[in-house]
Amino acid sequence: MASLNVCCGLSNPLPPVRQRAVEFCRRLEQADVDVVNFQEVWTPGLLRLLGRHLPSFPFVARGTGMLGQPAGGLASFSRTPLTAARYHSFRGTRPSTGSWLFRSALALSSRLQGVLTFGVSGHRTVVGNVHLTANRDGDWSTGNRHEALQAGQLRRVRQVLDEARGDDTELVIAGGDFNLPSGSALYEAMMDADMWRDPFAAADLPTFHAELLPAGATAYRVDYLLVHGDPGRCPVIGIDRLFTEPVAVPAAGSTFLSDHVAQVVRIAIS
Repeated sequence: MASLNVCCGLSNPLPPVRQRAVEFCRRLEQADVDVVNFQEVWTPGLLRLLGRHLPSFPFVARGTGMLGQPAGGLASFSRTPLTAARYHSFRGTRPSTGSWLFRSALALSSRLQGVLTFGVSGHRTVVGNVHLTANRDGDWSTGNRHEALQAGQLRRVRQVLDEARGDDTELVIAGGDFNLPSGSALYEAMMDADMWRDPFAAADLPTFHAELLPAGATAYRVDYLLVHGDPGRCPVIGIDRLFTEPVAVPAAGSTFLSDHVAQVVRIAIS
């Protein structure tokens, strides 16, 4: 399974996502990946483009927004059939500190983020595709003004995944852009008293390209593929990172394929 924020925001230094998507889809087609979680698929046109260039991933999980776009910008493509796709927004989560304008803006913004859940047919597996609201202050100290908002969103993720589990579920994977670093206090809340395994914890490499940050800013690991299930029955047998270096893209020259690095986790399931 892979996860990638495709970088479809309004302000970034990269070429348009439609140019980059052709290349990262080509590479995913060649990769040893069965399911890929995408974040920031904000338009119906981008969803169709991804589908055209991922022909071996014919099964798609998504919610549907008001304009036909994937709800929350979340779309997951799979080589194997999927079941029971449901989208849940973070509506109702809000900051508890900061100015009235800040709290109002973040409460509104949180409606645009959420979690998509779906099952992997025949494998007793539930997957969550997650995108938390960004902390653009870059301050993840205890008590920062985004903390209550993100903590509420993590509780929503936990609740939604619990509800998506069936009596026979053996494996749950939560993957996406959590927008919080592994050194923050909320990382411990995300791990839920070690109920989750974090296959990338030992290396703890950044998942945002430092070259695309403002001068002096630090790159962190803010994307995760977390695993919940019996390690004996569902062992993690490998991890990988994709799109770590700039590549040549037609009409765009040498560029990163996203501002994020894609993570891949390989799990043996029956």
